[in-house]
Amino acid sequence: MPEQQKITVFGAGGDNIGRFILDALVADPAFEVAVLSRRSSKSQYPSSVKDLRVSDDLPHAELVDLLKGQHAVISAVGYAGGALDVQYKVIDAAIEAGVARFFPSEHAFDYADPLTTWLSPVFASKTRVAEYLEEKAKEHPQFSWTGVACGVWLEWALETNFLDIDPTDHTVSYWDGGNHAPTLTTLPYAAHAVLECLKHPKQTANLRVYVEAFSATQQEIVAELEAQQGVKYKVLDPVNGSEAVAEAHKRLDQTENQDRQAALRTIVAEVWVAKYGANFIAR
Repeated sequence: MPEQQKITVFGAGGDNIGRFILDALVADPAFEVAVLSRRSSKSQYPSSVKDLRVSDDLPHAELVDLLKGQHAVISAVGYAGGALDVQYKVIDAAIEAGVARFFPSEHAFDYADPLTTWLSPVFASKTRVAEYLEEKAKEHPQFSWTGVACGVWLEWALETNFLDIDPTDHTVSYWDGGNHAPTLTTLPYAAHAVLECLKHPKQTANLRVYVEAFSATQQEIVAELEAQQGVKYKVLDPVNGSEAVAEAHKRLDQTENQDRQAALRTIVAEVWVAKYGANFIAR
């Protein structure tokens, strides 16, 4: 790729991984940065970022025209509202526009693992996108993809009480005793990993790159929070991982995978239930 790469981020609004990737790109002179967003979007971006606006239904011809001249597209769309499936339109347009590299919205776990794919409809959607990219890379030798598996962003998970650890109310519900240590990162760390992949295109072509900042158990995280906050956490009812997964799957089956809270519960299970392989180093 050229010395200064033209990079487009799709899904850069909000305060999630897309925003952190965008900020990291803007801070690095190696990149000329653009965002791809719908015309109805209210998101605001730094003045140095080119805002590529497309009609809300993402017409193919518009996408192709906007993406011409870009070297890579990084997707950071979320799961809600079927956003992950929108990536197929962007992938097809990127290929026709001559984009060399596509980063799907993975930014978490190993979607090549069949057990992970089975666990959650979120993961199944991401796996299908990854398989589509593999097929397209074979059909178009000038096109490639990179997936980034970085585990959970711990600061985000604590702020949102996503992992059954609540730093505000000082409570915890331990999953299976709270002794499994998964791969963890932070949002800036995960964003930096994406930039490193961009800077090493040959080494990361058509691969999933595994990233770990550290690993820690629920017990270890709570012990550190107690030390930092000077407060003892209240231990709530324990969670049996197998039972939690069975209950979530039951609710998903009853709603044709539309129960969002049940889907999110399967993601928590991926983190805290040892058999799902969320520790990339130890397995």
